[in-house]
Amino acid sequence: MPQPKKRDSKVGFVVDPFRKRRVWYESGLEESVAYFLLAKPETLELREQQKVQFFQNGQRRTCWIDFIQRAPGGRIAYAVKYKIDVDEDLRETLRLVCEQVGDRIADEFRIFTEEALTLAQIENAKDIVAYAADYDFEAQTTVAAALPKLPARTSLREIAQASGLGERGRRAAVTLIQKGLLAVPANVRLEDQAILVNHGAREGRR
Repeated sequence: MPQPKKRDSKVGFVVDPFRKRRVWYESGLEESVAYFLLAKPETLELREQQKVQFFQNGQRRTCWIDFIQRAPGGRIAYAVKYKIDVDEDLRETLRLVCEQVGDRIADEFRIFTEEALTLAQIENAKDIVAYAADYDFEAQTTVAAALPKLPARTSLREIAQASGLGERGRRAAVTLIQKGLLAVPANVRLEDQAILVNHGAREGRR
């Protein structure tokens, strides 16, 4: 089991409903980032706490990559840190890992701080992950079939009504955000009146 970190220590896991596995975190920020990455359509897999060994000044050192996201464009390794903890030592560590280990574990290395997330993004991601755990594939299919009849920008309420499923339809629609059929504009909270981008709309309605 991962050990808590000094700043914002919090050990636990998020259940990834799309790949049916636990994703562990060691801080509140890592928890938020885990939800955010799991809810993204481009995430094909998310692995956590990956151990990496490298050399610095002739000494063997070990570091832990917080998350590795596998996406269609490649694998991205994330060091999740609060901005106050981002320093030259961290940047040098990532530079050396990238140089010595490189594409054996990831194609790109990034630092992910709290500044890259908004409260709306975190809460939306938690909703997407929670509703996906319904595993209501029948409702998802029904909602997906209703999307071509709706305009390119439509509300959650309109989607639920068009599906004829009410609350089931709303929860299924939120789940379909992870499938890429719907998208949430920046800083929009997932509420009934939220206007979403409907990628399932017919060409003439876009």
